Amino acid sequence: MSMKGFACRQRGISGVLIMAFLVTLADIPAFAHPGTDTPIRITNQEVRVEGGVAFISYDLEAPEGASYNVTVELRRENDPSFGLVPSNATGDVGEVKSPGPGKLIRWEFLKDFPIGLRGEDYYFRIEATRSGGFPWLWVALGSAALAGGVVAIVGGKSPAAPAQPGTQELPLPPAR
Repeated sequence: MSMKGFACRQRGISGVLIMAFLVTLADIPAFAHPGTDTPIRITNQEVRVEGGVAFISYDLEAPEGASYNVTVELRRENDPSFGLVPSNATGDVGEVKSPGPGKLIRWEFLKDFPIGLRGEDYYFRIEATRSGGFPWLWVALGSAALAGGVVAIVGGKSPAAPAQPGTQELPLPPAR
């Protein structure tokens, strides 16, 4: 192997490792959105049923300037294993562009339950999380895996390949 090829491989490995390191640094709190330590809360939840439609109102208390993923689930007090995500809920569910009071979800429950629901112990659980954001953890893990693969492929020696006469690998200079 020539010295030029050896140096190119070392730069490639170093570049991949540096990128993996920089990607992991990009998720430190200094790069976070303002107000990320402010909790996201659902308050003032109320349910009103008119005909075959349930109207679920709530306030989304969260930092401005971000969008949120809001989910709603029908639960039962007497049956903790019961949980149903309404299939045709509309309104302020899914991606909600801004927080604030007076959010409204409209669920036509007769489309899911044509004969209605029996019982009085139903309630809705609404949750909100910050939407978007770049998945830095997955990028960092993927970069580390890629770097490890490159090191294994480039740095590994094939035991079946005999050394070429006249080519020698020189040790790297000491670190400064």
